[in-house]
Amino acid sequence: VPQSYVRQQHCGRQNSGQHHSSLPPPTVTPLHISTPSASSIDSGEADITSGATGGDISQQQQHQHQTQDVVATSAASESMEINSISSTGTKDEKKKGSKINKVQHAQNEITSADKAVLWTTVAGIVAAFAAVTQISGPGAWKYYVAGGICAAFSHGITTPIDVVKTRLQVDPALRGKGMVKATMKIVKNDGIQSLLAGLGPTTWGYLFEGAVKFGIYEVLKPAVRQILVWLATATSIASLNNKVLGFLICGGVSGVAASLMLCPMEALRIRLVSEPDFDRGEGWVHGFLRMVKYEGVGGLWKGINAMMLKQVPYTVTKNVSFDFITTALYLAVKGWNMTIDANMKLLIPLVSAFAASVLSTVTSQPGDMLLSAVNAHEGDQTVWDFSRDIREKEGLKGYFRGMRARFLHVGLIVTAQLLIYDIVKRLVGIAATGST
Repeated sequence: VPQSYVRQQHCGRQNSGQHHSSLPPPTVTPLHISTPSASSIDSGEADITSGATGGDISQQQQHQHQTQDVVATSAASESMEINSISSTGTKDEKKKGSKINKVQHAQNEITSADKAVLWTTVAGIVAAFAAVTQISGPGAWKYYVAGGICAAFSHGITTPIDVVKTRLQVDPALRGKGMVKATMKIVKNDGIQSLLAGLGPTTWGYLFEGAVKFGIYEVLKPAVRQILVWLATATSIASLNNKVLGFLICGGVSGVAASLMLCPMEALRIRLVSEPDFDRGEGWVHGFLRMVKYEGVGGLWKGINAMMLKQVPYTVTKNVSFDFITTALYLAVKGWNMTIDANMKLLIPLVSAFAASVLSTVTSQPGDMLLSAVNAHEGDQTVWDFSRDIREKEGLKGYFRGMRARFLHVGLIVTAQLLIYDIVKRLVGIAATGST
């Protein structure tokens, strides 16, 4: 209702008592009042209590639209600003992520310095091998050739068994499984090609290891024999003049030398077997480079103590037992007045090699278990740390985990190795083991 009409009514009521007879009643002209829309009510823009006229309401509605336009424009501006900030943040994150990826790629990339370290290490091993053969005397190369060929071949052809044996020792998912079930699970999860993991380092590593092990063992025999005879005479201790003691010393020295030659390649082999993706599908040489890059040259020899615990008893037992068993069998055949023909020269080393394989498997099992544990994991844990963990969790039986697989693996390796060694020796003009 217009305020003018209200004032007129109020004034008329006040004066009605005094001038009621003289003033005519006011004439009221009806007005059409517009009702505000629901949107105006909701927004609080319309003020019904104000009694505004239609013109006032139109002005208020116009003001309302202007306000809404300002609000909408402000909201759009804020939205654009937020989008701009978000876009800028995303670009910054992308740039940061790109830089991180580049840094990681640079860190993972094999550099020329890494390759130089690798080839320097390889050159050092070859130079050491050449020095050993050079001081061994004329004709000694035959033992090195025979030893290298038999070790590389015997270990190479048994690589699938070696893979399963190593996985049984280091993979918790295969613990408690038999040889057949473990093989099936490995093939199912990693493919049949995984059974040849580490073939490269196995072949090359045992080529040098076998050459040094058999070569040094054979070359030292006469020298150690002379030293023991001299010591027995000088000290009046007759027990020092002992052939068995001389063979044990030769086996121990050759086992140490073989450990130093084999350790880098064996570390790589175990890593490739325990981590199938370690070489990223680029071959074992790339895996070797990665190992040198992230763990240094020292990482290749971190398992040297475990290697010694395996190789020394393994070499002593295998070489010495093969020597004495073949000698005993040849003496027995001669005592029975039997002819030592080609078949007999094959049968005697075959039986002797099988017996030596059983003995060497048992004596070297704890060291082999520790060697697999040390080289399967990165970090600074020593062989004694792993040994303590095995004793605390599993007791003494923990050292003989994977023993059945090793009987098959080492049984085939040693039998084939010693048989081939004896054959190659004869081919290069050396008498068969134990026949003289």
